Amino acid sequence: MDAEHRHPDPMCERAQSVLLDGWWEHVVLPGADLDRQDLPAHGWEPVRVPFAIETPDSGVSRQLQPDETLVYRRRLTVPGSWAGRRLRLVLSAVDHSCQLRVGGRVVAEHVGGYLPVEAVLGPEETSGGPDGAGGGLELVVLVTDPTDTACVQRGKQVLSPRTIWYTATSGIWGTTWVEPLPQVAVTGLRVEPLPGLDGFRVRVDTDGVGPTRCELTLVSADGDETVTTGRTGTWTRVPVERPQLWSPRSPALYRVRVRVDEDEVSSWAGLRSVGVGPEGGSGRNRRVLLNGEPVLVNAPLSQGYWPSSGMTPPDEDAIERDLRTLKKMGFNAVRVHTKVESRRFYHLCDRLGLMVVQDMVSGGRAPLGIRASGVVQALGLTVPDRSRLFHQWTGRGRAADRAQFARELAAMVRHLRCHPSVIMWVPFNEGWGQFDSRLAEAAVRRLDPTRLVDAVSGWFDQGGGDLRSRHRYVLRLRPAPRRDRRPYYLSELGGLNLAVPGHVWRDEPQFGYGFSADAGALAEAMTRLYREQLIPLARRGLTACTYTQVSDVERETNGLMTYDREVTKVEPSLMALLNGELEEAFRSALAS
Repeated sequence: MDAEHRHPDPMCERAQSVLLDGWWEHVVLPGADLDRQDLPAHGWEPVRVPFAIETPDSGVSRQLQPDETLVYRRRLTVPGSWAGRRLRLVLSAVDHSCQLRVGGRVVAEHVGGYLPVEAVLGPEETSGGPDGAGGGLELVVLVTDPTDTACVQRGKQVLSPRTIWYTATSGIWGTTWVEPLPQVAVTGLRVEPLPGLDGFRVRVDTDGVGPTRCELTLVSADGDETVTTGRTGTWTRVPVERPQLWSPRSPALYRVRVRVDEDEVSSWAGLRSVGVGPEGGSGRNRRVLLNGEPVLVNAPLSQGYWPSSGMTPPDEDAIERDLRTLKKMGFNAVRVHTKVESRRFYHLCDRLGLMVVQDMVSGGRAPLGIRASGVVQALGLTVPDRSRLFHQWTGRGRAADRAQFARELAAMVRHLRCHPSVIMWVPFNEGWGQFDSRLAEAAVRRLDPTRLVDAVSGWFDQGGGDLRSRHRYVLRLRPAPRRDRRPYYLSELGGLNLAVPGHVWRDEPQFGYGFSADAGALAEAMTRLYREQLIPLARRGLTACTYTQVSDVERETNGLMTYDREVTKVEPSLMALLNGELEEAFRSALAS
């Protein structure tokens, strides 16, 4: 293995790391009890990591059933310079439950398909012994995945894909790597803006015994350097001269370096604040505020799927092309829909200046079908979400399932709160697995009081959250009632379809909310949607919107780009013009 110079995790970057992506071996065994699986001597076949086994890019293209166990294995050769050191092993996403074994010993277990799985191996495991002789280690990963046969967090994955529900993702689908650790290593780094946006407060945690000295260095985009010292396990204030604020127009980032004993970790941070407040001094309408100024959050829906690689992007360039296309179209944000993306996705948003509205991965059950949801949209119906009956309706009848959702929600917030681009959390979408949303909102605010919470996106509004959040397809867009003082967020709209011959996923019926015959008709429909419906709402208090969607996904052909990203269906110049008119209407409302 050759060292990879671009570290997979730019928010916790060490000088040395080795990627483990590539060809592994796999076998699928009957039964779904990880503890009772013995490894067979034969039957192993190649599999390409990090692609789910359902995808062509994995080299397998096989669906994992709920009563099966997927087993990966590979030999890990430790570089000679790492001999005798601890190793940090990271699998950045494994769907859904997994167990890691090294040399036959279980070193980590994890439940949940969207966040990293980690293990730290001691020196005795990285050298010596039957598997360690010569630096060779056998790494084994066992995985089970119930998909939609259980109330786990799975986003839009199902075993029988249809309409808005997609092919399952099973196994390792996030990048994998290993890196050496010194005797005392940094285990946590939090860098948060000070309330006055004139510096940061920094907390460094380690796996050492007791507090110790740490050196902190912050470097601005202009090269201004601030150096100070602190103690691990406590917060240290780091004022900066000539602070540079982060925004979509000027995404200034600070390079952060932390040194504790022999360990040095690099990260990034941005100075920015997010809140809600009245426009000007009138107090008539509340708006989303970025750095104290009203901002229109224009965040198209991103589901993050590709035809040959599923939820794993083909490469980092594919992510960057998507995000740069959105910027070129005049969008200033993106809504990550019922998925957690890779670290590098969010770092690119930090760098490019795209605000992120981040969904929690949905689970449980969707309480409404497509037709019934249309009735709810039209009538604005809601019901309390705290009753036992509601819990049963949304697949959250078991206390253990609700507790697991709460754990995964908290873990997602902790994982992503380091990114300045993330400005809003969305615990629930369209009632899927919804329960006790006011309690979920409170839990998110305790973990992160610095961002907004769209507590219930779409419907079944419980009156909480920072925004009035509504989805509106097919039906005409309409303003929020005056009695609701929350900022108004049209959190899904549009979904205009164009199936481009030669660029659809399969020869099956396509799903969407309004079909166009060709690119010209789609451009006309998009222009009418903006100028006749969306732009007038910006003059009447609209503060955020999410157009559906960035790209086609499987049977859905309502993307701004095709599923393979080879065709941009709406000219970026037209979208930039329309989004410019939307922004102008928003600004004119502030001035009136």
